[in-house]
Amino acid sequence: MDVQVVESLQAGDAQAFRLLIERLQQPITGYLYRLVGNREVALDLVQDTFLQVYKEIGRTSSDLLLDAWIYRIATNYGLRYLNRKRLRAFVGLDDAASSEDHNACLMVPGPEGPAEARIMVHETLLKMKSKDAACLHLHYGNSFTYEEIGQILGMTPEAVRKRVARSVEKFRELYGTSSQANKQ
Repeated sequence: MDVQVVESLQAGDAQAFRLLIERLQQPITGYLYRLVGNREVALDLVQDTFLQVYKEIGRTSSDLLLDAWIYRIATNYGLRYLNRKRLRAFVGLDDAASSEDHNACLMVPGPEGPAEARIMVHETLLKMKSKDAACLHLHYGNSFTYEEIGQILGMTPEAVRKRVARSVEKFRELYGTSSQANKQ
């Protein structure tokens, strides 16, 4: 099916592009929102992603794994945004995170209420390396396989599996530290 869709897109079929956007806009927006923590930024990154898809689809082969390719573009935009944000924070150009940044979509059960848990999960993910957080979002938040994540991030499935495992441990460590600090 991807071959037919890619060929339609390469032929400039506006209807095929509209259907592609309708199918993937919401899941990619959710993924980028969980990755960057800001809905407005996520929406901008989604627009950038689909603009890049439109510009580059003609240069791809028709046997392209379309969804993985689009998620890879979205991931690259999200990671670039996070890297720029961390650099600005490092040199003191960013203000404190807005309250909207704390509306994460992931849930972790715990003694604190659901809203506090979402905030803690979001804050914990922001403390992690961008690629580690992206792997967790793609695997647990979007149910991608290691193979699919590997295609998105340009890694082998085994490297993805190891990164997810290490990232889960790092997340647990950071989350535990955060929850202990919040209890005091």
